[in-house]
Parts: sequence; C-alpha cells; structure tokens
Amino acid sequence: MVRARTKPASAAPFLQLLLTSLLSLSFGSVAVAQEPVPVVSIPASSEAPAAAQESEPVIRVIAVPPSAQPLIHEPAPRTAPEQVIEQLPGQVTEQQPAPIQPPLLEASPVPAAEAPAAPAIAQEPAPLANQATKLPLLMFKSPLALRFSVYQRLAEAEQLADAQAVPMSGRVNLYLDASGLNRVNIASLSIRIDEQTLFDRALLAAETAALAERRDPLRLVRSSLSSGVHRVQATVTLMADAKGESAQLNIDQNLELASAGSDLELRIESGTLGKPGLVFRRLQRDESRKTSVISGSLEALGVNVGVVRYPPGADNDPAVGHARTLGRMGQAANGLVALLADAVQAGPNGHFEPPYWLAQAALLRELGVLDRAQAICDQLDAAKVAGAAVATERLLIAEARYSAGDYSAAEAQLVLSKRRLPEYRQADWRNVSGLIELARLRPGEARDTLKVADSESIEAFRYMAASTEALRATGYGRYNLAIAMIRSGDAARGRSWLDLLGRTASTDPELLELRDRANLSLGWQFLREKQGRTALGVLGRVRSDGLSSNRALLGMGWAQLAPDGERLPRVTLRTENLRVPDQIGDLSAPIRNSLERLRVLEPEISGGWAGPSSFERDDPPKNRNDGLRRAITVWSALLGRDERDPSVIEAKLAIAHAQDQLRDIGAARTSYADTLTSLRNTDAAIERDAAFVKAGDLVASLSAIDLADDAALYGLMDRLRLEPGNDTSALYAAIGDQREYRQLAVSLQASSARLAALPASEASAALLAKLELASRQIALVQHDAEVLVGQRALLQLQSHRKMVGDYMKTALLLAARAEDTPAIELRNSETAPTP
Repeated sequence: MVRARTKPASAAPFLQLLLTSLLSLSFGSVAVAQEPVPVVSIPASSEAPAAAQESEPVIRVIAVPPSAQPLIHEPAPRTAPEQVIEQLPGQVTEQQPAPIQPPLLEASPVPAAEAPAAPAIAQEPAPLANQATKLPLLMFKSPLALRFSVYQRLAEAEQLADAQAVPMSGRVNLYLDASGLNRVNIASLSIRIDEQTLFDRALLAAETAALAERRDPLRLVRSSLSSGVHRVQATVTLMADAKGESAQLNIDQNLELASAGSDLELRIESGTLGKPGLVFRRLQRDESRKTSVISGSLEALGVNVGVVRYPPGADNDPAVGHARTLGRMGQAANGLVALLADAVQAGPNGHFEPPYWLAQAALLRELGVLDRAQAICDQLDAAKVAGAAVATERLLIAEARYSAGDYSAAEAQLVLSKRRLPEYRQADWRNVSGLIELARLRPGEARDTLKVADSESIEAFRYMAASTEALRATGYGRYNLAIAMIRSGDAARGRSWLDLLGRTASTDPELLELRDRANLSLGWQFLREKQGRTALGVLGRVRSDGLSSNRALLGMGWAQLAPDGERLPRVTLRTENLRVPDQIGDLSAPIRNSLERLRVLEPEISGGWAGPSSFERDDPPKNRNDGLRRAITVWSALLGRDERDPSVIEAKLAIAHAQDQLRDIGAARTSYADTLTSLRNTDAAIERDAAFVKAGDLVASLSAIDLADDAALYGLMDRLRLEPGNDTSALYAAIGDQREYRQLAVSLQASSARLAALPASEASAALLAKLELASRQIALVQHDAEVLVGQRALLQLQSHRKMVGDYMKTALLLAARAEDTPAIELRNSETAPTP
C-alpha cells in the first residue's frame, strides 16, 4: 500500500520569519511563522486528483494507492502452441527508446517535508479534442464516456477472438480457488487432462497474494474438451514455511463433462486443522436461475454428481470472482474487459444477477469512470435489489469523489447511501462526511461528526481483515478529529488528540509517518505561541529519517531561540459515552486488553489510564548565545540534504544569521556566500528543467517509460523535483490521464493485431473499423493530456523558481549587511551591532 509523498511547504511564511526576526538583531523574542496545522491529502487510486482547494486538505481515512499509478498488466504465461491461455488486451510490451534524462542537480534527494496548499493554476487553453477535427464520428460526450466506450470495444474484440480460438461448444474454463481460514501460498501449479499438460508454471506474486487475500477464483486457462469422461490430474507446490519445508498436493480423478460445456475449478481446501487438500469441482451455469429446493430440483441445485450450479452473475459465478481477483492484482482494466465480454457473449437479452453489476461498478470506480459506476448503482436501487451492497459501493464512490475535490457529488452519494448502509460501515460514512465538512470550512460540524466516529473506532477492528488496517483507520480518524477541533476553537482538546497520536508506539511505516505528522503539526503550533520548551519536546519525537524530518529539524532550531513558555496542561481524552451498545464499555476484559496491546484502544481513552497531565518538554538552552549555538548544531544537520528544499534553504540562511548574532562575522559572510551560490545553482537548475519541459522532453520521457515501471516514473519526477504531493495533484492528474490513454492505445493496438490474425469475416472487419475509430479518438484525448502535463509542470517549476527568487532577495540583503559590518572590531565584542 503506497501513499503519495508530500512536497515542501511554501516559502512565504518562512520569508516572513526571516524578514521580521532575522533582520531584527535582537533575538530576545523569536517570531515564528504563523503557520496553521498542516494536514495531508491522499489521492484515491481510481480517480486522478483535481487541483487542491484553497482550504487545507485533510488526511484520508482509508489507505489507497497513488492515483498516478498506471494499469498493471501481468504478462501472459508461456504455453504450448495447442493451448489456449487467458490473454487479455494490453499485455503487449511496447518497444520504446530509453527515457530522456532531465538535467540533474548535484544534490542528493531527501524525503519531502510538509505539504502546502496548492498554488493557483494559471488559465489553461480549452481542451483540444473538440478542436482537433471536424469529423463528427470523432466527437464524444466526454473523456470518461470515451474510456467506457473503448472498454466495450475491447470486450467485443476479446469475445470475438475467443469464440474463434475456442468455440462455445465444448469450451472449458479452468479456475483456481482456495477455501478455509488458513492462508495458502502457492509456488507452482501443474494441471493435466488426459495426459496432456494444460497448465504448468510458477504463479506470479500478484496471483498468489490475490488468491490468499480473498476467496475468489482466478481463471488460468481456456480450452476445448469433448463431452464424456476425462482424467484430470493436478500437482500444487506450496511455498516453504518457516521451517523451510515445502508441501506438495496431488489429485487424480475422473470427471464427466457435458456436451454443453462446463467450467472446472481446482480448489485448495486449507481448512483450519490438518494439512490442506485438493478437490476438483465442475461448475455449471444455470440459466433457469432455480435457487431453492422448493422451486427447483436437487439436480438444478448441483447436489448430485459433484456439480455446482450458479445463475449468471451470481456471487459464486467464477467469471465474477475472476474479475474481482484481477482487480486486486492491479488489473482493473482487464477485469472490466472480462466482465463486459461476458455481457457481449450473453447478448442483449442476457440476464445477470446484482453481484455482476456491483463487480462492474467497483472496477469502473477503480478506473475513475465514476459516472458509469454511479449509473449502475442508480439502476440497482431502482430495481430495489442488493440495497446494502449498493449503499457500500456508493460510499466508496463518495470517497473517490471527495478525493477528486468534487464535494457536492460526494455528498449526494453519501445521502443516497446512508439509510441502507450496513452498521459496520457507519463509522466510515461519518469519516467521509466529516472530511467533506472540513474541506467546506465547517469545522464545528466536522468535529461533531468525527467525534462520534472516533468513539466507535473499535468497529474498525471488528470488520477489517488485519489489525494494522484497523490501527491506520483509527489513527487517521483521530488526526482529522484533532484538526476539526483546532479549527472549531477547541484547540486544547485537539492538541491533546495530536499528542496522543504523536506518542503512539508502532512498527508500521504508515503509522510512523502519521505519528511524525502529528508531532510536526503540534510542534509548530507551540512555536507559533512562543512555547519553546514544549515545541522542543514535541518536535524531538519526529524521526530523523522520515518525510517530516526536514521541517522538524528546522522547527527545533527555531525552538532553541524561542521563549521557554510555561508548562501546558493536557485535556483528558477518556471516552465520555460508554452506554451505547457494542462499544468500548461492553467489551470483555480479555478483548479490551488485547486491543490495548494492539493499540487499537488507547488506555487513556478506554479509562485504563488518565494520560499525562501536561505536554512533554525538553531542556532549554542556558542563555541566548547557547541557544544560537544549539540552533546552529541542529540546522547543520540539514546542510547535506537537498538544497532545493525550502527547509534546507532557510536553515542555511538561519545559520548565517546566527553566526552573525554570535559576532562571528567572517563565518557569517562565508555562509551567506555559500547560500547564495546554492540558490543560484538551484535557480539555474530549475531554468534547465523548464527548458527540458518546454522542449517536449518530459512528455517524451514519460511516453518512453514502461507502463508497469512506476520506479522509473517517480525517479524521473523526483529528478525534476515534481514528486507527488498536494501542490502537484493537478500535474499528476494529467500524468494519470496520459498514462491511461496510452494504455488504452496499447490495448487497442493489441486487440486489432489479434483480430487481424483471424480468418477474414464481416464481423471482424466491422470490429476492426470500430477499433481504428477508437484509436483515433484516444489519440486526441492523449494529446490533450500531454499538453496539460507540460503546462502544469511548467507552472510548478515557475512556482519553485519564484520561491528561490524570494529567498535569494533575502539572502542578498542579509549578506550585504554582513559585508558592511567590521568583522575585526566586532569579533568577540560585547557590544551588539546596530543596523
């Protein structure tokens, strides 16, 4: 699970600090930048985030991958020529030239610091899609409508090619599934039918993980078998356990296949005790949809001869399970195409059960086609079926809408989902609702909503698959509750929540980063109020190697020079309402103790401990000169880090000024000169980066990177100092679109090549024309996205260059003052210099 890294904060508040406190040569009272509590926005994987709003974004509740990730298509396994292996569109490896390397700065990259609000986006030209051509056939309602249309064309091509390769008469799909409570990790698998090898290879890591995570099948191979009795053999090799032992499972049995064809499922039954075993099952689609003993025969129910019958699109339909598994493997596009191909095969009169449509809506949501996913939910609600499942899907759509900044649409989905939402999802509903209220600058309402959700954070543990996920959901909920309280005026209680989160013990990297965020936000709040000792105690809890380390070190340096301040009392966070059923007060002692050890429950909240009476403090410097020396020591830790980071730049300026205050004028002049040299180098590097973008080399490099190579993508953006963050969300929205359209173009090309290899027919010729038209349409919107990538990258670089320019002006002014100061006369003098 990956989160987007955040960018450094804007230089504006830091420059206010430098111009007001650095230039005032009396350091008796340090004025700290008036910086609000920072919060983090994490984009959803299915929808590229829009530009950040003017209000500060907030941390998401549920962890999701970054939106800029492309569709991931695992390569098809190699098999014998006579085998027909599952081959989905878009699995062709592009032959691309090596990426064009951007100009580099001679500085080592470091984790980014705190995220600022997104800069204003300059006026952009109108989309080119409707201007690029006058052909009416190339007009489309919207890019999202075009995407769905392309997926439909790909599904038609998939169904036609499969029908040619493996006719429906006698077609057999072979699925792999696992059941039982124990996790099963499969190393390799071999399946033979009538002594002919049908499948033989090691499973991919993504396949193994998906099969172990959820009990949905994965389609391995598609072939033709005549009706009658067939000998089916399978060998499954499991991964080695902690003792280094690897088990092997075998099965050899005869199965009778009907003339109409049926599916086979190899099921690994892990059970709860004993060794796992294998069983082959014959799956038969039941078009009559007889699902009860009263309305259908035992044969229709599959009770006899080992046949499992299912209505099309039911929850136990292996095709639906296969699509879900592909989605969990990062192949949402392939899963959607597989479902749509099923609909093409069924024809206009085909009927599917609600799970089919819900699976399609979920995949569309992951791909960002939210309008179509919403339409499916509307149709299911109109039919009054699957109410709770539809409400849950609407909640996830609302979360995706919120991540995209479409708060009105998100609220509309929340309203529609609230009444039928399962009880265990109510806490998630309140979390999303509270986040929207925060984004709409309604902190009081957000506080009330999130406070209720936090009191039921125990529910997160009860329905989530892993305790780590429960801790994450609880942690993000507490952070957002703290922000809502601070913004609504209840600062004392909000800070106590941040302090609780900042003291949480964890080994999970995501929770450690969240803990750093809480300490960073709280520490800078204390700096703002000139509480130097308390700020030192809180900022000192931030890890030195985390993403927040630069800002924390910068703040610790300023805290050495701030007034000590008084000891600040904390507010007790003990739960006030324990009478609501199924909450903390109703837990048995063993469960309560287990959850407290997992830190899902905090003793301070559940009543086991009152918590500290005041905020943690650190030892202050002995005097002003001692504070200056200690500040220089802290800031010096930033000197070897990325010189483009605002925290690093400010630390250099602050060190020079502190040396000036210690009357070490020679060292101050050297430090100012080094800072100016660094700023000029950074400015020149940004100018080279901008030229790189203007020349089209950024788009060319992005197009040359393999779609599955995320490391290369983020490496390129890191070198340009355009890594993911709140202020680069608009840029990554355009990059996500460009990669999405590029993937669709690759898939269309692969499908066209597959159809062209088939015997000529009217159907294939008509479909090839449709694919060609879709390719031309995709080329238009891809061009739009590439233009936006360049525009938004330039806007970001211009913003960076302006920040560097502002720092350079300050550095020039301070350096000029140092040059005018007589170094010999003032060195070791007790007389303070005057302006």
